[in-house]
Amino acid sequence: MKRLALLSGVAALFGLAAVNASADTILVHIFNFDFSLNPLGEPIEDPIISVGDTIRWILDEGRHTVTSVMGIPEVFDSGDMQKIGETFEHTFTNVGTWWYYCDFHGFDNGDGTASGMAGTVTVGVPEPSTFAALAVGGLLLLKRRKK
Repeated sequence: MKRLALLSGVAALFGLAAVNASADTILVHIFNFDFSLNPLGEPIEDPIISVGDTIRWILDEGRHTVTSVMGIPEVFDSGDMQKIGETFEHTFTNVGTWWYYCDFHGFDNGDGTASGMAGTVTVGVPEPSTFAALAVGGLLLLKRRKK
């Protein structure tokens, strides 16, 4: 009976780990002539995210595109965005720093980077959650008690 209770506790910890490890959606502003986590008038900042996170670009002003450079594994293109408040999303599945640009005001350098109106998204491996560490600890405890 104690073993069943312990297994239930470990299963609950795994459930919490799964909830805690959910992907995020990060907002990036588009304005003349840049992309930034911060709105117009604040310092320009490119996002740093985890694999599985989504970037949601929002058009704050102007007419722009969000276009990935050629030759990278993260391929996306918003097409022409003209309506203020219009959004475009892409979920990142590869680790690396990925360049993108506005097709009207920037350009692909042909080497995996972009210039002009351009930005980057840096994608890393997600940090292990506290709950996942507790779940692993619970499994080790279960293993030790079996001896």
